[in-house]
Amino acid sequence: MLSIFLAVLVAPNIAAAPSAACLAGKRQALVDGRFRGPLVCSKNNATFKLVGRPRGSEYAVYDYHYRFLPHPGGVFHGGQKLVVFRGGKYVGQYALSPPPYTSLSVSGSDIVLQSPASHEKVRLDLAKGPPATLMFNGEKEVFHR
Repeated sequence: MLSIFLAVLVAPNIAAAPSAACLAGKRQALVDGRFRGPLVCSKNNATFKLVGRPRGSEYAVYDYHYRFLPHPGGVFHGGQKLVVFRGGKYVGQYALSPPPYTSLSVSGSDIVLQSPASHEKVRLDLAKGPPATLMFNGEKEVFHR
């Protein structure tokens, strides 16, 4: 009887567990690091791609695009985040402005952010760690967990 009761309690958690591929395998590190924001595992509604590792840096930068439906009958919400890891640990993020999405790339020791709307380019140097703020596309973006 006890084994049947335990199976009923555990089975829903197993079925609901996200796959290891969710968020490029970084979901648990994001949870452990107290990531703020939606963790969307749907391949139709999210991408989580490695932008690169700046030369001479211990950081890895990811480009996270997501959208989600907060409730049935509502409208989709979404955004883009530049997510920073050191080793396998989540360090923090910059929440970027809504679409059109910012292009992110690595050039030597810098992360390059480019706005498709204005063609503005900003270089982000992580040599001394992620800066507390950056100005991009007329917006002040704050680095936070």
